[in-house]
Amino acid sequence: MKTFCNGLKMKTLLLITFVLALVLPVQAEVQYGVRPVNTTQDVPALEFSKTDFILSIQNCLKTKGVAEALALYDGLPDAYASDADLLLIKASLLVSASKLADAKTVCNGIIAADPSNQDALELLLYIARCQKDTKSENKYIKQLLAADQYNVSANMALGQTSFEGKNYKQARLYYQKALVREEKNEDALFGLGQADYYLGAKDARMDTECEKVFKKLLDVNPENSLAYSYLGKLAAAGNKYKVASDYAQKAIELDPDNYNYQLDYGMFESYLGHYDNAISAWSNAIAILPDYFLAYAYRGGLYDDQGQEERAIEDYKQLLRCNPEYYYAYESIGVLEVHRKNWTAARQAFMKCCEMDKTSNISYPLMVTYCYYMEGDKMQAKAFSDKVLRKMDRNSIEYAMLRVWHDESGEMPLPQKISTITDSKKKGKMWFYLGLFYDMFGGGEFASEQYSKLLAMNSPMIFEYRMAEWRIGQLKLNSEDKSLSRVSN
Repeated sequence: MKTFCNGLKMKTLLLITFVLALVLPVQAEVQYGVRPVNTTQDVPALEFSKTDFILSIQNCLKTKGVAEALALYDGLPDAYASDADLLLIKASLLVSASKLADAKTVCNGIIAADPSNQDALELLLYIARCQKDTKSENKYIKQLLAADQYNVSANMALGQTSFEGKNYKQARLYYQKALVREEKNEDALFGLGQADYYLGAKDARMDTECEKVFKKLLDVNPENSLAYSYLGKLAAAGNKYKVASDYAQKAIELDPDNYNYQLDYGMFESYLGHYDNAISAWSNAIAILPDYFLAYAYRGGLYDDQGQEERAIEDYKQLLRCNPEYYYAYESIGVLEVHRKNWTAARQAFMKCCEMDKTSNISYPLMVTYCYYMEGDKMQAKAFSDKVLRKMDRNSIEYAMLRVWHDESGEMPLPQKISTITDSKKKGKMWFYLGLFYDMFGGGEFASEQYSKLLAMNSPMIFEYRMAEWRIGQLKLNSEDKSLSRVSN
């Protein structure tokens, strides 16, 4: 969502345009340009032209910048020092220069002379919102709405506040009121469309309204990339990924350096099975914002699915560089390193999961213990599992499983206990770790049986499911190799 401040970042030029429209028609015939006046001096004095001054500001903004435009006010005659039009432009310039306190002072001077000056009030509202001065913001909104209940700036501010509070129904009402005065206001149309988009999550009928609004926004401005972006999101929500991809591609054509557009395009292309395009889009996103984590997560996940484990691990590491709190990346690294039989790297990753996990997920301590065993460090495996066991509920199935791993025996009651678990996810995990126990301590056939029970549950959302597929495949391959060896002998 564009902020109210960003939505009004062109306020300076808009106000200058407004003042020009007000001043130029009146003065063009009688006072266009700086012209000499009759004096008794040898060198004629120049009469100040308000029109020329405004034109000078415009030209300075185009060629030199805001600071130089503000410097023009140093030569403003005293007679024009209180001119509301020129002061309003000055305040806008100060806002553009991020001198909000100075801009506020100028606006307050305008209001002191003319309390009904709506443009000054709107600029004060803008300043208050940028400064997060809620009290002043509400005051200016009330003043603006008292004069006109459809005031665009006031309703836009209320719309965004409602949107930020996730009150999307109220937000759309405010945006609709803003559109009464300016039916082609791009920011108001965008706000309305975005509110409709989020309302569509609970009411599919709003998707139709959302589409209408964003298409209207494109009628107003065919180069509005945000409209294409949201039409893409809308199409994707309806599983129309080709349409979504085309919209996202159009948004990228208009704004190729937009991180989110690249992210969305990659996602839509991945759903279409265009994996090279997806990776290219996410790589573009990474080039745009190399220190933001999300594109690494998407690209790493795709590399992972494609079996490009080394690339996936590298992306997960980059993800953690950008967002160290995203511990699921450690989980993914741990799983892949187990598959690669890099036991120490896997253990270190799962150890980080243990440190950061707030849910007491037994998977992580079990995987750390497993990795210690596979490293050949039985002493550390038992020392680590003992510390974990001391903090656990002795009556829990999780305790019983880790106890068996610690003692390397006593597994017989576990199958009966596991069969009584009603939580399918928990049951699947326990079948896997019982299989892993047999795997570690010499019961390959029993291990395959437990892994098969998990796979029969069709629960691929837990990482143990994937590891069970790998292990049962490897055990089958080992069994075939042994059979071939016996035959050859």
